[in-house]
Amino acid sequence: MVFFIFFSLVACKKVIDVNLKNADAKAVITGEVNNLPGPYKVTVSKSLNFTSDNNFPPVSGALVTISGNGITETLEEKEPGNYFTKNLIGKPGESYTLTVSFDGKAYTSTSVMPKPVHLDSLTFLLGRGNDIYPVANFQDPPGTNNYYQFIEFVNGKKFGNGRGNSVFEDRLSDGRYITRTLYDDSSDIKEGSVLKVQMNCIDKNVFTYLNELLQISAEGGGFSSPAPTNPESNISGGVLGYFSANTVSSKTVEIQ
Repeated sequence: MVFFIFFSLVACKKVIDVNLKNADAKAVITGEVNNLPGPYKVTVSKSLNFTSDNNFPPVSGALVTISGNGITETLEEKEPGNYFTKNLIGKPGESYTLTVSFDGKAYTSTSVMPKPVHLDSLTFLLGRGNDIYPVANFQDPPGTNNYYQFIEFVNGKKFGNGRGNSVFEDRLSDGRYITRTLYDDSSDIKEGSVLKVQMNCIDKNVFTYLNELLQISAEGGGFSSPAPTNPESNISGGVLGYFSANTVSSKTVEIQ
């Protein structure tokens, strides 16, 4: 069974051929270091076939390290598949390297934390049927390539299944004041809801991975798709997932 997914990034168009056959389980690694106080978390699990549910089996007993700021720290597994830092402090401009070893294999990734960009405010766009869409307002720094990830939380709960999680690059908006409308399933945003929008400044490789993943996930693929159509991870070894050193700025408002 083959589906064709339409991929759009600003003015670029691309077709991704998604073959929904079963595939061997693959390692799934996601991790983040940011400019907020730690601890930071790395999750290690395994993917499932397309026909399976989305409860990825955790991988316990892995050796997980993050190097940066002149130190290498071994993360502690506090719950199955979830590994946490103790003393590491994220700093913009620094390079961080993640290494995960288990089952005789090692997977590595390096990410450089960009300079922070401040999320100035949140406003709202009223759509058809009184749909409410948040608008992120911020000044894009001139002269540099900037990549952004937006994550939304309603009443403390993160939007799932790709909703409330979008990415943006400043290729056509360098140095401008940005008013970025976050189009999503706005049925979760109602009067009286408390909305938090988190804006992460991410590097190019993380942007590429998230952008492709969001397009595939929108059609029901996600981590369960086989290797030929998986997004390009910034982690070596053919795994799924990504490692991001990013800055965070957020705003929280009550919908009136």
